[in-house]
Amino acid sequence: MKIISIFFYLIIQACYVEASQITPNVSTNEIALSEGVPFDDLSIIVFSCDKYQELWSPFFEMLFKSWPSLKTTNAQIPIYLVANAKKYDDPRVITVNNKNEKSWSDNALAVLASVKTKYVWIILEDYFFTRIDEKRLLEIFNFVKSEDVAYCQVAYDHVDKLVRKNHEVHSGIAEKDRYEPWRTSLFPCIWRTKDMAHTLKSGESIWEFEIPGTQRSQGLYGKFLTVFENQPVEYLNMVQMGYLNSQNFESVINMGISFKRGKLEFDSDHKLFLWYDRTLKPFLYYVIWTPVKNFIKKYLF
Repeated sequence: MKIISIFFYLIIQACYVEASQITPNVSTNEIALSEGVPFDDLSIIVFSCDKYQELWSPFFEMLFKSWPSLKTTNAQIPIYLVANAKKYDDPRVITVNNKNEKSWSDNALAVLASVKTKYVWIILEDYFFTRIDEKRLLEIFNFVKSEDVAYCQVAYDHVDKLVRKNHEVHSGIAEKDRYEPWRTSLFPCIWRTKDMAHTLKSGESIWEFEIPGTQRSQGLYGKFLTVFENQPVEYLNMVQMGYLNSQNFESVINMGISFKRGKLEFDSDHKLFLWYDRTLKPFLYYVIWTPVKNFIKKYLF
């Protein structure tokens, strides 16, 4: 009986060794990434309004092209589009309508009330993604969850990398100072849902949220982070001061993206201006304000 037992034991051991030799040395995490890892407890919220309806189709086309698993292995991630009365016809997108809009912050509070996940990825509809590194994004999101982070900006914030390096808390991720300006910036960012809701104030515009919201964020529990190296996303900013960026529009068309023009005007149509005309606004933004802003950020902050 002992001889038979030893015989079967040797057979099992031989099979085990053979299996271990033919199995590639790949971690469970790497296997999962190759198959498309679900982002547990995350929702995507795209903020817009009916005025920018013509952006919706090319925006989502580029989003799904840059992150194709949103329609396959990551199809469980809810995607919300905040609008007024119009609806975007895509079964993958949940349109949240606010017909009697009071303010941007009220719209945000309304959509957050229907979100069931602990975290939300906030995106504005004029950020057209040209690249999304899912593996890096997952690494960042897992760190956010493990540290119970309140906020993490995943796109470039124009702050010097050497400054950020001094406050690095994870590979390429730094903590924002509590009193840093634009701490609640709405560049593509991941929020802990309850903290974003707490930071919002009824009646405020999107621009007001980023300044008084920064002050309100100072009392929140949880780190505010920013990714300063190996950022997981790249995008084109399609609208500035209410005008379509003509150069970025051409880039999108050259990528083969369908973009049906509506009522939005090109910024290039307003290079020349008259002092008494509305076209002064984009001139001041592009020719005066933008260079001054970039100078201040580079040499003072």
